[in-house]
Amino acid sequence: IFFRAVNVVVPFCCSDDQTIGRGYFGMAGYLTQQSNRFRPTTFVGNFNEELASEMDRMHDFLRKRAKGELNSQRVGSKMRRHLQECYVTPQHEDACIHFGDYVMLQSAQTQGFLSCDLDDQVGPGRFGVTTASSPAPLLRNVFQIAKPKGHVNKYDDKFYKDNGEDHLLHYNEKFCLVNCHIQEDVELMLHTTLIGPNAFSKVSKKQEVSLTPQTASHDVFWQILSADIRRRSATQGTVVPANAVLVINHCATNQLLSSDNKSVKNSFGVENEVCCHRFTDKHTKHNNQEVEECNLWALVTAPTGAHFAEMYDSKFKDTNATLQRVKNKLLQRAGNGGFRSLVRILKIMDDDGNRKLTKSELVGGLNTYGIFLDDQEATAVMRAFDRDGSETVSITEFLRELRGDLNPRRKELVLMAFGCLDKNRDGTVNMADMMLIYGRHIGEHPDVKSGAKSPEKVLLEFSSMWDKNQDGTVTEEEFLDYYADMSVNIDSDDYFELMIRNAWHLSGGEGWTENTTCRRVLVTHYDGSQTVEEIENDLGIGPNDLQAMREALMAQGILDIKRIDLTG
Repeated sequence: IFFRAVNVVVPFCCSDDQTIGRGYFGMAGYLTQQSNRFRPTTFVGNFNEELASEMDRMHDFLRKRAKGELNSQRVGSKMRRHLQECYVTPQHEDACIHFGDYVMLQSAQTQGFLSCDLDDQVGPGRFGVTTASSPAPLLRNVFQIAKPKGHVNKYDDKFYKDNGEDHLLHYNEKFCLVNCHIQEDVELMLHTTLIGPNAFSKVSKKQEVSLTPQTASHDVFWQILSADIRRRSATQGTVVPANAVLVINHCATNQLLSSDNKSVKNSFGVENEVCCHRFTDKHTKHNNQEVEECNLWALVTAPTGAHFAEMYDSKFKDTNATLQRVKNKLLQRAGNGGFRSLVRILKIMDDDGNRKLTKSELVGGLNTYGIFLDDQEATAVMRAFDRDGSETVSITEFLRELRGDLNPRRKELVLMAFGCLDKNRDGTVNMADMMLIYGRHIGEHPDVKSGAKSPEKVLLEFSSMWDKNQDGTVTEEEFLDYYADMSVNIDSDDYFELMIRNAWHLSGGEGWTENTTCRRVLVTHYDGSQTVEEIENDLGIGPNDLQAMREALMAQGILDIKRIDLTG
């Protein structure tokens, strides 16, 4: 017989009704006491099953995370690889397309740019392409104009070389469209072939266009044709202008590169299909057919004089770019406490507690913080910080390199603030220095007045934000490190100066950086005249401490003080 009590099914056998009643209520009371410890679906006797299951799931999660197999890691890695910003070649003074230029191919029909997706494998060694809008040049939509390898254009090359134009792309001249950096150590070329059982576009069922590492096949050769059919003979052999509307013809199949408003879904959303087909207006005379808009393209370059950085070799990733990306991500995810939060996470990942991280520990710690590095980027970061070749990274050096040192202007301001605390000028701030500044008024602190804390305890807690090793003494280096952490979140040097001057009551500054927290008082002189005077560097002077104000003003050279008023 099965009884359900408090949503828990209990197997219970008995021989008579009386026994059943006693057993039921006795077990119900037992279940009422126990039910708050387990889920409603838990059977009595399986107390450890869910706990063991949760532990197994956690171990599986940690294993996948260490190997980079989590969906979030895979998506992050893909987006980082495809959406990394890069540069296109600025337009040359001759306004022509040169071999070796990095360009974007924009479709006149969809207004999108030719883009690749390495996760969309349309066949063995072939990756899908689409057209999609883009806010900036990205690795997935920037292609290089390359000469075909071998002697494909040997006669044309000789002719153009004799005329000093072998570096320029001409109409009807064969070339390749190459994506050099989207896949490690492999040049992917724009490719198409005749329609076959396993090679056709997904939606329109036309000739498939894809990226492939094949370099010796004629299926990767293209040529530029004039968008005006009537002028193709006249333009043959002339130089291709940049940013002009044109047609891209596939040499082997004599079909035109095309993109129409046919939706294709992929990881980046809904994009437009790309195929190879010669679309023509059937309403015109067959000898003078017009080219449809879906066959029209433009080789887009950057404006003349725009900044351009040569794409780095994929075998040696730019460590500075990687470090900058990590730094930006830290500030974005953690706000003002980014680096200090990261320290705590890295210490957790430091299994042996030696304040040094192995490559796997570093990658795991950054992954926990939402920063995903691929193996090559992690190797580059390790190489940058591994000073002694021990294959470990010091947490301190790692953070210092990411954060950067204070610039001279900011460092000078921080040292001025430190000087306000270091009264005996011994290079450290201890309890004696703190008592000289705040001792006169520390008794007004609520915890001191109530007797909950001693004055020394309050001052020690106050200085602990700078005291990294918590030894009761703040060194100049510790003070600089504290503000170096804060400095990375402040872009403007002027704002940093205003913040330091107002926080530490440092007089001076020009314009909007001028101090506004030092007290201004009305001074009546012995001759009856009155002036408003600023008490310079008034840190530690209480709001009603007229004697300290008088001493400070006299130290500034104002000697004929008859009376000081706090209000006018």
